[in-house]
Amino acid sequence: MAEYEDKVLHELDGIKEYDNPLPGWLMAIWWGALIFGALYLGFYALSFGENSMDSEYRAETANAVAGVQAYFDANPLVPPNAAELLAGVKDPVVLEKGAVRFEKSCAPCHGAQAQGLIGPNLTDDRWIHGGQVEQVFQSISKGWPAKGMPPWGRALPPDELSALVSYVRSLQGSNPPKPKPAEGDPFTPEPIPGS
Repeated sequence: MAEYEDKVLHELDGIKEYDNPLPGWLMAIWWGALIFGALYLGFYALSFGENSMDSEYRAETANAVAGVQAYFDANPLVPPNAAELLAGVKDPVVLEKGAVRFEKSCAPCHGAQAQGLIGPNLTDDRWIHGGQVEQVFQSISKGWPAKGMPPWGRALPPDELSALVSYVRSLQGSNPPKPKPAEGDPFTPEPIPGS
């Protein structure tokens, strides 16, 4: 009977199965890879100590954040006063610099003529977050990330930021073709010095 079971287990449709062991070199590679994988997992992935990759990453990230914060602490974003921003509205050099920056950074959302696309119309007398020149400066420098507007204050040099604010203020009442409907509250713009 054992002969019959042995024959049934090792032969089927004329195909014979032999119980040959794997070559020694293949078994050595297999066991070596298994042991190496276990050691690697234990040493790198499961070590949560002081010298782990995770702690090194966290330390490097903390150093980088501290370096960036130290830079901004040493170079704070100090907004110019309203008179300086309004004076730029009459200066063609400031307006040209602001127009170049507007085309690069603002036109994709607010339109080439500030008529409003995804972002609001910047040429009418209604503003969502305030239209006074200091409020416009704050909106541009700090942004409105919840509404999709990035903060430009740390991305732009201070002179470009001021020029951009002066340029946006100069667009008030320009009446571009096909403007986006007015949004926000009406406001009365400050008088421009020398007007």
